[in-house]
Amino acid sequence: MATGAGSMIAYRPIPGNIIIDTLTGTKYILQKVIGTCDFHFIYKACYYTVASTIEGHLLPTGYTTVKYIRPGYEVYKSKRAQQSMHNSNIIHFEKWRIQDFRHGFCVALPYMSEGSLRYILSTRFHNGLPEDCIAIALKQALLGLFDLHFSDRVHKRFSAGNIYVNFKPRPVSNVEIKLGYAATIYESDLETPVVLERGPEPGDQPYLSLKGKNPGGPPILDLSLLSDWAAAPEVFHSNYYDSDDENRNPAKSLSRSEDDDDYSFKSDIWLVGIAALELAYGNLRISHREELEGLIRKIKRSRRLPDKLEHLLEEYHEEEKKGKMKKVTGYLKDKMKLVQSKRSNKFSKEFEELVLDCLGSSESKRPSVADLLQRPFFRYAKNLKWFQRRVLYAKNRMPYC
Repeated sequence: MATGAGSMIAYRPIPGNIIIDTLTGTKYILQKVIGTCDFHFIYKACYYTVASTIEGHLLPTGYTTVKYIRPGYEVYKSKRAQQSMHNSNIIHFEKWRIQDFRHGFCVALPYMSEGSLRYILSTRFHNGLPEDCIAIALKQALLGLFDLHFSDRVHKRFSAGNIYVNFKPRPVSNVEIKLGYAATIYESDLETPVVLERGPEPGDQPYLSLKGKNPGGPPILDLSLLSDWAAAPEVFHSNYYDSDDENRNPAKSLSRSEDDDDYSFKSDIWLVGIAALELAYGNLRISHREELEGLIRKIKRSRRLPDKLEHLLEEYHEEEKKGKMKKVTGYLKDKMKLVQSKRSNKFSKEFEELVLDCLGSSESKRPSVADLLQRPFFRYAKNLKWFQRRVLYAKNRMPYC
């Protein structure tokens, strides 16, 4: 008999299974797998309440997201963390523990019709969202993060992959942008850009897994683990790097405790800056942590964001090939270019300052969520109707599933 992760996959629910809430009689019919999270499976489900029976025929009430969860302390801690949270910008459980299923149980979450911002980037905005739409989406997510911090909780996994969008066309057209938190976070398989290949099967891979860009191309760090390999310096260098060993140990990546004291409100702010970069460029095709750090150093050095991230990565690799003296020369050239060239029109000064402040090396110098929300970049952000028009009604849009 299979053991470990393999057995959990074998005994999970499959599309077509009917999950019944014994307390209310509501039936959930699993339609398809739309994602996973730490070996937990996520399904799109149609649900039927007792009141939806008309003349003996059962009519669907609506759609929901059903998550199959393996039991464990972190899951219950996640449930307790959300019990006192009522922020409309955070995704909550609609129904906790609908039904036990073999070695786990099912919970219901709101169905977010458009998927995550990462999914939207990978299918419609390969080069990033328009800046005015970044302001709208990030503001909605920060409103949720504000309440988390106010209640003395740290998110730890803030990214474009756990900011979700829902569109309700009836009875009145309405857009929602919400932040996933703890057990309500999931990563859809459809959110992986088509240029990336699937990694090894669960149980076989180091947690900092690599996905090939294309056969023979450079490896790329898995975006679903972005909050690990792109964590704030005080978190990453404490939890993922052994100072007595010159080599990084990827297998240690998710062995860190969720209660680790290295996490803080300011480590969340660092991830806000990383999420802003992902939204601005459509992806972060990073091969290793040193490459990310080199990229951030170059952004700080020039005090501006390049039109294309690839250009900055090319400059970083050129500097790596040169000696230390040539790096100094490159630094001076960068300074001269900044003085002589005109400012790029792609990003505003307000957005660039937001990213730079969030990615401050010193925790104490990073702003709080309240400080960020008071900035003109967010205070003067357009409304959700604008996001609907500019993003959801964009040409060649692909439905979530």
